[in-house]
Amino acid sequence: MPVKCQTIVTHIEEMAPKSLALEGDNTGWQVGDPGNPVEHVLLALDVGEQTVAEAVEVGAQLIVSHHPLIYKPLRSIRFDLPLGRILTQLIRSNIGVYSAHTNLDAAEYGVNTALANQLGLTDLGPLSPELEGFGRIGRLPEPVTFAEFIGSVKVALGIPGSRAGGPLNRMVSKVAICGGSGGDLWSKAAFAGADVYITGDLKYHTAQDILNAGMNFIDPGHFASERVVLEPLADYLKERIARAKVNVKLTVSRVDNDPFVFR
Repeated sequence: MPVKCQTIVTHIEEMAPKSLALEGDNTGWQVGDPGNPVEHVLLALDVGEQTVAEAVEVGAQLIVSHHPLIYKPLRSIRFDLPLGRILTQLIRSNIGVYSAHTNLDAAEYGVNTALANQLGLTDLGPLSPELEGFGRIGRLPEPVTFAEFIGSVKVALGIPGSRAGGPLNRMVSKVAICGGSGGDLWSKAAFAGADVYITGDLKYHTAQDILNAGMNFIDPGHFASERVVLEPLADYLKERIARAKVNVKLTVSRVDNDPFVFR
């Protein structure tokens, strides 16, 4: 019996229930028929025209993205604009899109756990009890200088550089993280006693506040701090598919790109 797209979605929502999503977040189906059969799933951080072309190339019937394709209500669909072209390509190719956004951020084994594991953190706990899974705090296996830690973060995330602030010779051990845009949570990291806070999209004044609170920071970018979830998500789905004894192929996108580059 063919596997339906909704079966894949059900597995995702068992890991990252939609109830965890922030109010107003367009987590869920973006386009497509949940009842369509699926033999190949493409996992991506974002859905762009290149992503759709990649899905067509590999023969995927479903794209699972982290960022919603449709974030704000549509007032029109114009074929001469990027979103309209993407939707047209998806519909013509009969490819569905499901987005797991802030529910995957908050899930116990979602974005932040994936980021923490990639960075080698241990003794993981929530950044703050009231935040559900938004953010994690943990420890390095042993204290290192901030300069050394910046280098290890770049290697772990596969990035050529990052924005960072604070004394380079400071010894750091306790690390707070929030994948994506977590600037608003910096005070939670400070109150938790973190030596360094890692998140993306930090603003100028937020960076000043972090330093004034006596905490260092690393901003590896939104893309790098979230894309780490795709491989663990693929592994989870492969395990669930194998358990069900069905044949569905999973591919992590090769065309996902950070819009920012270091020169």
